[in-house]
Amino acid sequence: MHIVIFAGGALRSGPKVQAVLQAADLIIAADSGAATALDYGYIPAVILGDCDSLSPKLLEELQQKGSQLIRASVHKDETDTELALLEARQRGASIITILGAFGGSRIEHGLANIFLLTSFQDIPVRIVDGPSTCWLLSGPASDTISGQTGDFVSLFPMTAEVTAITTTNLAYALKGEILRFGTPRGISNELLEPQASISIEHGLLLLIHTSRE
Repeated sequence: MHIVIFAGGALRSGPKVQAVLQAADLIIAADSGAATALDYGYIPAVILGDCDSLSPKLLEELQQKGSQLIRASVHKDETDTELALLEARQRGASIITILGAFGGSRIEHGLANIFLLTSFQDIPVRIVDGPSTCWLLSGPASDTISGQTGDFVSLFPMTAEVTAITTTNLAYALKGEILRFGTPRGISNELLEPQASISIEHGLLLLIHTSRE
């Protein structure tokens, strides 16, 4: 089951976002993400969070239209997006896509949502925003990147180092190499063909694929 989470950040639209929404089996909104979902014409099945940034009027309207409210305490350890991810896992998600993970005035929320990927490695979780998709690769593992020639692909280690990185069909090829946390060596690579591959041996690697739209 593909569960889509609307987080509380601003969301850039685009073909990737529309494709995600069309493939959604269930939509969960994290607090003010419910307003964004409504802007896109979707009524979330579940609204989850402390509701500190969602107007009571809109909340009532969405509940009348069938949204289930799971209210959390304002004084909680988890972010609303983390609670939404936990709810998606509990509901049996086989893949999760987060929309609205970035944007807004507080950069820490975007960073927190990226770091959350490391806590949900048992389920494929992707963040989609405008032309960009990001996800985590946990070694040993391999994956493919599908897009158009010239698309950007950036690689960011999320552990001290990621080892034995090998790629195909990228402009700057990696062959059994190491990338280390804190250095941006893996930024702004490019697809040479519509499909590229990447494999790693150890570590956690954040992949960001940005289409040239």
